[in-house]
Amino acid sequence: MRGVQVTTPVGWRVDDGEHLFTAVLGAAPQRRQLGSGPQGRGIEKRILNGIISLPQALSFTTALASPALRDCPSWVGFSKCILSLSFGRISRVGPVRVRCAAASSPRGRERLSGKNMANEEALAAKLAEMTLMKKEQSPQEKPLFSFGVITDIQYADIDDGKSFQGVPRYYRHASEVLERAVDAWNKHGNLAFAVHFGDIVDGFCPKEQSKQAFERILSELANFERGPVYHMLGNHCLYNLPRQELNQFLNIPTSGLHSYYSFSPNNEFLFVVLDGYDVSALGWPADHPHTAAAMELLNTRNPNKEKNSPEGLVGVERRFVKFNGGVGDEQLAWLENTLREAQEAQQKVIICCHLPMDPGASFPSALLWNYDAVLAVVHKFNCVVACFAGHAHEGGHSVDSHGVHHHVLEAVLECPPGSDAYGYVNVFSDHLSLCGTDRMRSYDMNFQSSGMHPSHSLN
Repeated sequence: MRGVQVTTPVGWRVDDGEHLFTAVLGAAPQRRQLGSGPQGRGIEKRILNGIISLPQALSFTTALASPALRDCPSWVGFSKCILSLSFGRISRVGPVRVRCAAASSPRGRERLSGKNMANEEALAAKLAEMTLMKKEQSPQEKPLFSFGVITDIQYADIDDGKSFQGVPRYYRHASEVLERAVDAWNKHGNLAFAVHFGDIVDGFCPKEQSKQAFERILSELANFERGPVYHMLGNHCLYNLPRQELNQFLNIPTSGLHSYYSFSPNNEFLFVVLDGYDVSALGWPADHPHTAAAMELLNTRNPNKEKNSPEGLVGVERRFVKFNGGVGDEQLAWLENTLREAQEAQQKVIICCHLPMDPGASFPSALLWNYDAVLAVVHKFNCVVACFAGHAHEGGHSVDSHGVHHHVLEAVLECPPGSDAYGYVNVFSDHLSLCGTDRMRSYDMNFQSSGMHPSHSLN
C-alpha cells in the first residue's frame, strides 16, 4: 500500500483515497477494509464513483449508504455504524477550505460535538493536506481553458424565507457566497471568463430596491479580474426589471429585445447562450406577441387559475407554469444555423440556458416549455457536448439519448451561512471537468472527438 496514511482517535484510517479505507464500526473494533478482495474492490469502485471521492470529499451517513452497498457481505454492519457524520467537499477552487457539518439526525449532531468535532475537523484538515500533496505529486493535463460558474444568487436585502415547498432561502447570505466565489476565481489565476446562469436578484426584492440590488451584485461580479462575466435571463430577473433594461444591465451582446447570443473562447469551442424566456408571460409588454403566445400556451396546457401552480399536471406536463418559458421560432432557426456553422468549423458546442432541457437532469416543473423542440434541433448535429442550466436549485445531471450531457448547477440562494455553491470548469479536447465547491458537486463529463455518446462520473 502506498500513499499518505493517518489514523485518528475516532477510528478513521485513510490513505490517498485510492487504495485503502478502514472504519471502526460500533463500539467493538470491527473493521471493514475496502480494496482487499474482489468484493472490496467492487465496493471501493462504487464509493469512488458514487458516494465518496477521497480525498475530495468524505461523506458517511446511514442514509447515504445505498442498498447495493448494505447488501454486500463485506459491508455487513454499516447500517449500525456510529459514525453519523458528513464532511463537506474540500474545495479545489483557490485555497483549500474545509467544512465539517453534522448529519441531519439528532444522533449525528450529538456525536459531532466537543472532542469528537475536533477529531473530525482534524481529519478533514488532514484530507485537505493530502489533496494538496497528491496534486503536487501527480502532474495533470493542462486544460485548453477554464471558466467560473455560479447560478441563482437571488440576492435581496430581506430576511431569510422559504420556497413554496418549504426549502429555506438565505437572501442576504447570497452576496457573501458570491464574494467568496469571485475571490476564489481570482486566486485560481487561470479562468478565462465566468458564467452566471440567471436569477441575480430574487423576485421578493422590493421593486423600489431592484436596481440597487442588481448594482450591488454586478459590482461584486465586476471584481472578477480575469475576464468577462456572461449572463442569461432568469425568471427572477424578469420579476424585477423589463427585458430591455436587463439586457443593458447584464451587457448581453445582442440587439433589440433578443437575449440569446454566442461566443467563442478559442477555435475549438463555441458557447451558445439561449433565452429560455423568449416566449414568456414575463418581461415582455402585455401586448407583445410573445406574451400572447405564452398565455395561450398556459391556458391550453394548465387548467389551474394560478398559472404558477402545476397542481393536477402529471409528469413533464408540470413544466407548463408561468415561471418557466420557451424558445421562439426565430431563436430556434438561429440555433440551428449556429450549430450547423459550428459543426462545419469542427467546433464543440456548450449550450447555456437558465432552464434545464432534459427531464433526467431536473424535476419536471423546472423544464423549458419546448425542451423537446430545442433538443430536436440539437440532435440534428453531433457538435453539442454539454448543456448547462440553473433554475432547479438542487442541481442534477443526465446524459440524453444522443449522448449530450445535461448539467444543472446548484443554487447559491439555498446555501446556509457558512456554506457555498460555486465552481469552475476545466475544458479539455475530450472532456469537461466541473470542480465544485461545497454544495456544488463536481463532475467529469467525457465525450468522444465526434461529440457523441460521452460518459460521466461524479467526483
